Formats: sequence, C-alpha cells, structure tokens
Amino acid sequence: MIIPFGSLLSAFLSFLDIKERIFIGRSVSTSFKVTEDRYGSMSASEDDCLSPVNSYTNPVIAKNAPDPGVVRLVDGSGWAAVTTSNHATFSGEAVAFPIYYSSDLVSWKIRSWVFTESNWPAWVKDRLWAPELHYVNGRYLVFFTGGGKNERLSSGVAVAQTQDPFGPYKDIGTPLISSPLSLGGAIDPHYFKDPVTGRDYLLWKSDKPLSLQPSLIYIRELHPSGTEFRGKSRVLLRSNVKTILEERLVAEAPWLMYKNGYYYLLYSSGWTHEPKYHIRVARAKKVTGPYVRGKVPVVTTDWERYEKGLNTTFVGP
Repeated sequence: MIIPFGSLLSAFLSFLDIKERIFIGRSVSTSFKVTEDRYGSMSASEDDCLSPVNSYTNPVIAKNAPDPGVVRLVDGSGWAAVTTSNHATFSGEAVAFPIYYSSDLVSWKIRSWVFTESNWPAWVKDRLWAPELHYVNGRYLVFFTGGGKNERLSSGVAVAQTQDPFGPYKDIGTPLISSPLSLGGAIDPHYFKDPVTGRDYLLWKSDKPLSLQPSLIYIRELHPSGTEFRGKSRVLLRSNVKTILEERLVAEAPWLMYKNGYYYLLYSSGWTHEPKYHIRVARAKKVTGPYVRGKVPVVTTDWERYEKGLNTTFVGP
C-alpha cells in the first residue's frame, strides 16, 4: 500500500505539535505569538509615499496575485509590482507575471506581462513563481523561479529591453541558478544591493537531502550586470532538526534589508498549507553573516481569533 505524501506530511506536522507541547510545555499557538519587538521598528515613513492615502481596505489587488515584488520607479512616478500568475504554463496562449502600476501603493492597474507566448523562456515549462522586479545598475531586471523542461525548479532572470519597467523583457536563455542534487530545486531568488559597499547580491533557497539539510538560504555576489555571478555562494541560514519546532524544517522566501548597522534577513517558515506558516527574522553585522535568529515570528496568524474559530485575515491600515 502506498501512503500519499500529503498524509505523511500531515502526520509529521501533528507529531511536531505533540512534541512541542511535551518539550516546551505550552500550547502550540502560544509559542508562535509575537510578544515583543526584538530588533526595533523598520516601518516606512509618510515621506516614502508619493500620494499618501488616509485609509485602505485589503486586498488592494482583488484577484489572484501572490508573491508580490514591489519597486519604486527611478523616475519618481510611482511603484511597479510583479506577482506570480496562477498555473502559468506554456500552452500557446501563455502569459506569466503580470506587472501592475500604482502612484499611491493602494490603487493598482495592470500594465503588462513579463512573459507572453512571444518571449517565453526556452528552458521553462511551468511553475513560474516568486518574481521580483528591481532596478539594477541602470536597467530593470525580473528575477523568478521556473519549472524547467527537465521537471526541476531553477531560478532565472529577465532583462528589460528598454528603460521602461513594464517591458518588453527577455530571458537570458538559461537558468541563472540550478541545484541538480536538491529535491526542491533552487527557488525564491531575491536581489539585494548592499548600501554599505554598493555590491550586488542574490539570495535563494535550496536543500541538501543527502546531508539531511532540508532548507538552506544562500547568498552570492552578482556581477554589476545582474545576470552572472562573482565568487562562490555561501550559506546564510540552515533550517534543520536544531530548529524543527520553530521552523518545521522550512526556511524560504528570503528578503534582506539594512538599517542602523544591521542586516535583517526576513524569511518564511512552516508549510504553506498550514496556519503556522509565518515570517521570521535573523540579523547580522555583515551581509554574509553570521546571522542570529530572532526568538519569535515577526508576522504570524492571529491566534486569539484563530482559536475562537474566527477569520484571521486582517483589514488595514
């Protein structure tokens, strides 16, 4: 008899919940509550908004638009956001990664798509996920994850052919990052320009199953072009049995920020289908680490409402 993977995963996560109760001695949800600000505020000021609005209601894009990557346009006209598109597969009428425009971060209108049938990446079959749009040393680039024709997940980059952030874009022709020995591939690429040194970096998530390392977040310096690398990759963070109760063997979707002498590495933990999927943070004095984990999540489920059986989504501001 073959046991479905989903059933095995559910049993494993239930085992972690029981283990947490025994060894930590408190309820499952309590250990995930945010009780204090460990590293100080990193919130934006009103000066960061071109056209401040007094109120808004989520969702600001009322359609399927996961994994938004938002960038302020260099001409000062507003912001662009690129998102994952649902079930993007090359089928002759393919479109992937819609690009939206906003002048106030609240009202968004679709302007274009990164990929259509005419410029679909030759190496990509499906599973186009987690895009980011960045202005890298004079031109706009979109970093993304894609499922190759070899059925493996890799990360690529597409380059704007003009100074227009809404395209057209052209993929470089091959994956920028591949991980042939991993189970999950090389996913969730994130671009970071170090404000201290001016150097460009790319972060991503992969794994090493043979050495029992299910989640690794890597960093590697980019060439100023943003389409090739310099030097070797380094591991910033490992999620394994040592952090199994907090991270549940998952550390993915890295995002790096710098403020007041510290580099803050935000990342997601837990499994995407469970309520414990949340965002954590680690910080370091150097961009390459070592990174020290925060003890509580920075964004997590509203457990008081969840335990009452209420909707745990939120409405802003």
